Amino acid sequence: MACRPNNYDSYGYDESRFESPVNDNFYCLICLNVIKDARMCHNEHIFCRKCIEEHLRVIAQRCPQCQDNLTLATLLPARVINNMISKLKINCHFASRGCPEFINVEDLERHVENCGFAPVLCSNERCDKEINKRDKIEHETELCEYRRIPSHNFQEIREMFQKSSDQMKVQMVKINEKMDQNRNEINKKINDVSGQSTKEIMELKKEMMESRKEIKDVQQNLSTMTKEMKEMKAMLFQLSEKMNISEQHVKRSTSSVEMVINSVKGDILVAGGYPYDSLKSVEIFSWKEKKWFKTASMENEHRWASSFIYDDNLFVVGGNDSKSIETLNIKQLPLTWRKFPTKLPYGCWLHQTVVYKQQIFLIGGYDYDKRSTLDQISEVQITGTTSYVLKELCHMPEPRDGHGAVVVDDKVLIFGGVGKDGRVLSSVLEFDPRTLTFKEMPPLPHPWTVMATVQWRDQVVLLGGYDREESLNSVIMYDYKTGKIQVLPSMLEKRSGCCAVITGDTIVVMGGVNDKDEVLKSVECFKMGSSSSWTYLPSMNEPRYAAIAEILPFGQKYL
Repeated sequence: MACRPNNYDSYGYDESRFESPVNDNFYCLICLNVIKDARMCHNEHIFCRKCIEEHLRVIAQRCPQCQDNLTLATLLPARVINNMISKLKINCHFASRGCPEFINVEDLERHVENCGFAPVLCSNERCDKEINKRDKIEHETELCEYRRIPSHNFQEIREMFQKSSDQMKVQMVKINEKMDQNRNEINKKINDVSGQSTKEIMELKKEMMESRKEIKDVQQNLSTMTKEMKEMKAMLFQLSEKMNISEQHVKRSTSSVEMVINSVKGDILVAGGYPYDSLKSVEIFSWKEKKWFKTASMENEHRWASSFIYDDNLFVVGGNDSKSIETLNIKQLPLTWRKFPTKLPYGCWLHQTVVYKQQIFLIGGYDYDKRSTLDQISEVQITGTTSYVLKELCHMPEPRDGHGAVVVDDKVLIFGGVGKDGRVLSSVLEFDPRTLTFKEMPPLPHPWTVMATVQWRDQVVLLGGYDREESLNSVIMYDYKTGKIQVLPSMLEKRSGCCAVITGDTIVVMGGVNDKDEVLKSVECFKMGSSSSWTYLPSMNEPRYAAIAEILPFGQKYL
């Protein structure tokens, strides 16, 4: 039987991809490649799942080997074969692009998803070059001929153009003088032609022809130089345009001081969450020690709470049926939690709190007392002598809990969540705190809830979460100005109900629940702009999800 062309997504693996010779029993009897996702008939003839399913649909409902009756329903999984093949070492799909890795077959899909040698297209306008994913940033910012020029000495370019222009003008004056001289000499000889012999007249005609040819050449040179002058002017105009673009880009780009700040990482505090042993516990990750340390526990239990930092105090707000707010002065040692004097008017969880200038907003959530999803946005009152903690401001177009919320520039972006009827949402709202109005933004690629969100520059990064069917390891970057979405490398583990922070340019994701309903204590990180895949950090002391996390100010010793 003829061998099918190898297809990474469907049929078997080419034997040449394996690190060691493959057992003869591990080959598909249809495509003749090493079996992928093995299935067998009752006589234990083994095939790739895709190969045998296509055979049964298109050719005949018989085993192609023994010819016994066979249907999709009577196909059997070949678990032993699959387990043995899963441990074989195979090269990456992108080995031809330079990936040197040999991976267990069972880990191949995850590796390929995050491989830095995967082909991607340059995003610069007019450039359609395909490069390796790990080289994308370097290519787009340093190597691409269509990249935005970050800086140029445009004064030097102008001076160079002016110098060339002056030189051309001098040459043009000399050419015009030469032409005038030739014309004068010819005219003088023509005036003196009377009385000359025929031979002398013939020589004069010859000289006139040569002079005309010389004048014609000079005129052609003059035309060429004029054309070059026009081209140089056009070039200078284009460079001037690039200069304007570059100057605008520089104004928006990070200054050298900001770049230094972005290389500094603040320690991370994580608190509360499930399981029950974690409800009050608090841990701090030290970048210096590369280790998690337990610290003072909260007084109350908090899960699906929210948090924010305001005036050197960390606030943890509500969570599940809790109406309490707790505070931690992060500048005062030893760290000690205190109850805020005023409680929330209802047990609130799955909400968000964000700080906008001097205001704190509580957005949506679930009212545990009334068992209903909330649509209001309220201002949290933490200063003054008011007897209430929430001041209702406005209502969202629809209620939502389990959503994400991030302040970008002067707007609050609200992502996904769960609506009143239990429907997982894909919508994105832009909330303007100055006018208390809402604007519908381009939606997320799919329904999304209980994800983590962080802000990187003027983008919002969404991580993990739940899409109505399973926990996710997806990571996307959402451009709040255009709604365009860029897919980033997936996390190493699926995580819903995880928490995340960004310190410098490094995103850190903690805990969550995976697709096996296991609560995680693992931690992983990704450096924006330079990483091609996620890497693990030391795990937390306790597994937890539905927790809160905040970055502590750099330069203070907390442990």
